Amino acid sequence: MNDLKKHTTKDGSLSLYSLSFEEGFHDKGGALRESIDKYLLPAQLEYFSNSDKICILDVCMGLGYNTGCILEDLLQRNIKVEWHGLEIDKRPLDIGLSEKIFKKTWSPKVLNFFSCLKESGRWIEGHNEGTIHWGDARKKIHEIKNSLKFDLILLDPFSPQKCPELWSEEFIFLLSKRLSFKGRLITYSSAASIRASLKRAGLKIYSTVPKKSSNRKWSSGTVAMKKKLERYFSSKGSQLKNLSEREIEHLATRSSIPYRDPTGEGNHKEIISKRELEQSKSQLINTSIWRKRWNTARKQ
Repeated sequence: MNDLKKHTTKDGSLSLYSLSFEEGFHDKGGALRESIDKYLLPAQLEYFSNSDKICILDVCMGLGYNTGCILEDLLQRNIKVEWHGLEIDKRPLDIGLSEKIFKKTWSPKVLNFFSCLKESGRWIEGHNEGTIHWGDARKKIHEIKNSLKFDLILLDPFSPQKCPELWSEEFIFLLSKRLSFKGRLITYSSAASIRASLKRAGLKIYSTVPKKSSNRKWSSGTVAMKKKLERYFSSKGSQLKNLSEREIEHLATRSSIPYRDPTGEGNHKEIISKRELEQSKSQLINTSIWRKRWNTARKQ
């Protein structure tokens, strides 16, 4: 069954809609624009300008926009890149590489990167290298040697309610262990459940500043890291900020109860059902009270 439907977003870039997950791969405003705003800019690649090498893990690569945007920048710098991707579905990349609108988006070097992944699952260009690990990310992450720590982890599955398997506290803990001391985990999600799990994993969490044109008025994502980097928040045009009072209070509501998958083999129904049961028994503040206090529209 062809459950992936192609469409062009407002910025002219290609995206997909999944009938199985009943969710789009990107905002309607633009696939490319979303990756720039929610992943490339919060990555603050200038922070790594003095590094000899940068290691990147892309969780749920999809069409590859997040990695593509970052590689467009890094391949112009004299920094060695080691890249790993976790993706269960080969079709999005196949579809992208068959569409002129997608291929026109990228430079020859980045387009070659995508083509190599499709053809052999490996990319080697000079001192740069990359590997795509096809399959369930919960299992495939163990194919990557434990000693390798990532400077950037791009976490981009379907939303927690649609794909809780890759938002579970256990999987987030696994990712946090793979983060380098100076690295950062970046995700579009600002859900309290995800932020609370990141905090319990021992990470410092920050909010991604939304664009003025964005419908999200208080946050457009989350950046988590081991090292405090407040000095970057004061820089002009910074994409990061400390959590607001509203966001901190959100972490004390029932929405903060995590998705749990202790075996790493749970399915959607099991994980959602366990969380709903835990929420029903919780003594935490009902999220509706928080929404009323902050006049916040229902989200995730």
